[in-house]
Amino acid sequence: MRLSAPRPEWRAGAGAAILALLLALAMTPTAAPAGERHAGTVLAVDAQARTLTVDEFGAGGERRAFSVQVPREAIVLWSQRNQAGRGVSDAFRDRTITLGEVGVGDFVVVEVSDDPEVARLVMVTLRRGAGS
Repeated sequence: MRLSAPRPEWRAGAGAAILALLLALAMTPTAAPAGERHAGTVLAVDAQARTLTVDEFGAGGERRAFSVQVPREAIVLWSQRNQAGRGVSDAFRDRTITLGEVGVGDFVVVEVSDDPEVARLVMVTLRRGAGS
């Protein structure tokens, strides 16, 4: 049995279709995936408006101010190292706090929801002036 090579017009058509698909995918805007994390130092907290502004290092090490809404249903925690912890499972103690307890200068990790401008988790990992 002898196999024949694909016809040149078929290869050209397939190549054009693949190129069109790749261009369409490249131009499709993508939202930040739920669960994307941002980390940095708190620049401002407005407990009344429920907003948080963080100084973070973005892509390429470029600094930027990242602002996010923190709805009432978002989880706000203070995570501290558990000095008495014996392993990975109890290495940290997390305590629920209010957004008003987050301070300027604190280091936080913010996990966004499906909407990249809305937080679902704010975790204070280092208080201003604490640490080494």
